[in-house]
Amino acid sequence: MRNMTRYAVVDLEATDAHSSENKIIQIGIALVENGQIVGTYSSEVNPHEPLLPRISELTGLSDERLKIAPDFAEIAAEVRAHLLDCVFVAHNAKFDYGLLEKSFLNIGLEFNEMPRIDTVDLARVFYPTFEKYGLEMLSRKLKLSHDHPHAALSDALATAELLLKMENKIRKLPRAVLEELLRHADNLLFESKLFLQNQLAQTELAPAGLQIVHNIATKKHPAADRLTDANQKARENADANQNQREITEENAKMRPAGFPQAPTKPSANFEENIHRLGLSIRGKQEKMAHLVQEELNFPQTSFIEAPTGMGKTYGYLLPLLAAGEKIIISTATKVLQKQLLQDVAPKLEATFGLKMARIVGTKNYISLSKFSQLLYNDMDGKNFEIFKMKVLVWLTETTTGELDELSTVMTNSDYFAAISHDGYVNSKNFHYEQDFWLRAQKLAEKAAVKVVNHAYLIERLADYPESFLENRLLVVDEAQQLFPIMENAGQKSLKITDELLKIDPSTSENPQLTKRLQESLVFQLNKKILDPVKIKMDADELGLTELSALLAAENQIIWRENGRIYASEQDFYNFEKLIPQTTKLFMFGATLSLSKDKPSFPELLGFNDYRFFKIDSEVAKNQELITLTDSPNIKNLNLIDYAHYTADTIGQLSMLKLPIVVLFTSKSSLTFAAEKLSADGFNILAQDINGTPAQIKKKFDKGESKILLGLGSFWEGVDFDKQNQVLLVIPRLPFATPDDILTKKYAQKFENPFYDFNVPMATLKLRQAIGRVNRRKNQYSSIIILDNRLSGKSYAKRMRKNLSEALPVKMLNFLETVSEIKKFLI
Repeated sequence: MRNMTRYAVVDLEATDAHSSENKIIQIGIALVENGQIVGTYSSEVNPHEPLLPRISELTGLSDERLKIAPDFAEIAAEVRAHLLDCVFVAHNAKFDYGLLEKSFLNIGLEFNEMPRIDTVDLARVFYPTFEKYGLEMLSRKLKLSHDHPHAALSDALATAELLLKMENKIRKLPRAVLEELLRHADNLLFESKLFLQNQLAQTELAPAGLQIVHNIATKKHPAADRLTDANQKARENADANQNQREITEENAKMRPAGFPQAPTKPSANFEENIHRLGLSIRGKQEKMAHLVQEELNFPQTSFIEAPTGMGKTYGYLLPLLAAGEKIIISTATKVLQKQLLQDVAPKLEATFGLKMARIVGTKNYISLSKFSQLLYNDMDGKNFEIFKMKVLVWLTETTTGELDELSTVMTNSDYFAAISHDGYVNSKNFHYEQDFWLRAQKLAEKAAVKVVNHAYLIERLADYPESFLENRLLVVDEAQQLFPIMENAGQKSLKITDELLKIDPSTSENPQLTKRLQESLVFQLNKKILDPVKIKMDADELGLTELSALLAAENQIIWRENGRIYASEQDFYNFEKLIPQTTKLFMFGATLSLSKDKPSFPELLGFNDYRFFKIDSEVAKNQELITLTDSPNIKNLNLIDYAHYTADTIGQLSMLKLPIVVLFTSKSSLTFAAEKLSADGFNILAQDINGTPAQIKKKFDKGESKILLGLGSFWEGVDFDKQNQVLLVIPRLPFATPDDILTKKYAQKFENPFYDFNVPMATLKLRQAIGRVNRRKNQYSSIIILDNRLSGKSYAKRMRKNLSEALPVKMLNFLETVSEIKKFLI
């Protein structure tokens, strides 16, 4: 094995990175040896051709400056001397090595072959949670010295620092983990595997704080130190006082000024609890708290509709905790779950000594048993093998084991599915004590407040409602979001091609009949409106038992989508039947009623005996809604043209230098707008393009981009509270499509589904979106609706009237809108 101890970290700037005829215009070399940068070399190079404007702008170099620079032939000997006996390192080594080799050959000099390391490839493995691996992003994340991006020496120095950081990180891994990494490292580019091998002697067998089982290392937790089930309780009791002392000391460090010196239980006085948290009491919040306290005396389900921005979470949590209740909170999304754990949990623990724990569905956690089995094979393809490597590194860092922490770069959903937990835990399994899902369950059982999401709630209520809710009160926040989640959970589906592949006329007693039935089935499945009776008849004749069973129930809605056939009950799924009678249930949301006359939602969820309350909102003084009067008619433009109009409008609004949140109703529209904005040079954060909702929200809050494009979960439940001024852009009114399964079900409940359901629902969704950017009184926001249907008559007038109950509504053209925003926000 070659001793790799001296590295030449190279960066080249070129006339055109994408041309085969490109030439070097600047070279930077940082020499690394024995864990430090020991020398540098840099030079500009005359390409003898004019620079492209974008290259000049990117690098800061000019034609005049390069005209007096030396030819590459003049510095070739110096460059070769610096590279002698070194390992070649670059951030995208294929480009830099190839261009340098070509430059030597072009002047008739032989280029001595060198071992190569690609830091992009290595960064994917050793920074497994990052969503981008460009040098600028890595420099920000890792605080590398990178004063002049796209200047060759600055890039080379940053890459050298990156190499040293990775070297240091590798040496802190347990030797068994690095040995396992090496088993899969043949899939790394060039000689990067040798770089890993060179660190092996520097690693420890068992670094402190890690538990190692079969080459898999995870962070140690108190649960991992337990010896046997028999002494588990004794160990817990013995450690309890020490743990409490540590918690108290840690809480004292994080407690803001004015907090009590030690946590004590919440008082029966709501105002006192709010002040102890260091917060200001709000009138509607206090009204809600008293209402919640009173409703504890009634066994019926309590529905409480409350406006956004009033501090709803503390409004229900504090009175329930003061009453000594143990609680399960169900939120609409995983993003909202994380918000509660980040924003509310530390304050609850520091002030009242009460713990909050988060649980997500089993498939969101890694199964160490499944992952361990996958490690036996090292021939699963380059990207999957690198995925295994980054999971090994991630496991030494994660405290949750939740798969959404992992980067999605150069991976696909199959990779995650292959290692996701199935909820099965065997105490005899080697990784039993390391199991993250089991650990989350145990922590949650001890917590005063469990936080789940609606999907997980439905899953557990369907399987084990009594054990899940035992001795706990259930709070469902954003309760209207139960409808789509219950619908998804209740639907049954089959992949059509899987069923058709089961048909083989050649093995049939009557091949001709089988072939005719096959043709009939394909014809029926391709019809715009499916006939379940005829499809089932053909399926029965062909012996397709799974397809036949899918269609067996009466009163179903049947449809085809994305190559699958779906079946769903005609009516809504009954949530009330899932709740044990002994469980007190609170249902909260900003939008639980379609009209002032009738709540509607409780009955649609299956409730007959319930109590309903509405806390009215006030017209916001810190928000305004503007509907554009001069935007194009949405019905006259195709999807791409309207997405481009949206992108152009966002581009113009970006000149105001304000954070912009754009909420789309379709993924296609978001994608086309994102492509246009990116092509126009804008730095954006787009859902599922630049990361998950949680990831891009975090980056947006940090100011990594001023433009966020979102879908689904961003419409309700995700709060943008870090921005003092913000623009919320809504390109299209959020009407449900006629083909939407829930819309079809609602249509059966109303005489005029569009006016009685679609219009109020779209209005409610708008109000929910508006609430996302009104989290505090000193936060100001302008909401711009691009869809000019809102400036029309009939139903638009009804929508504007409803919206005006929450905030001022104005109808302006684009130029007037910009002036209004400047006056209101800047």
